[in-house]
Amino acid sequence: MFLMWGYEGEGLEDIQATVEHVQRCRPDVYLTTVSYPIKGTPYHEEVAPKLVRIGEWSQSTDRDVQIRGRHSRHYFQFADELLRSSMDPTPDATRVEAARAGLQAAYAEVEA
Repeated sequence: MFLMWGYEGEGLEDIQATVEHVQRCRPDVYLTTVSYPIKGTPYHEEVAPKLVRIGEWSQSTDRDVQIRGRHSRHYFQFADELLRSSMDPTPDATRVEAARAGLQAAYAEVEA
């Protein structure tokens, strides 16, 4: 299962719903990434005015961008941790709650 965090309008409730969906599906493997715009796609067109390139063009990829106003990478690290800790065969409630608290604390952190 491949999951992408970070689309416009995604909130804490959406992350929790995603975690619950993955728990129900119980995939053998799951991977996450933060969404990134690829030229020529509707998503790129939607966020193009908000794009901020990180680093020199000659030494970067299409993933080396920030989207002004989107939650920070730090925030999405907590989303990943919530997913991982929730998917443990015997979830550690303290770890799950720490990830939730981290998400809430980092909610206001945005890119660029």
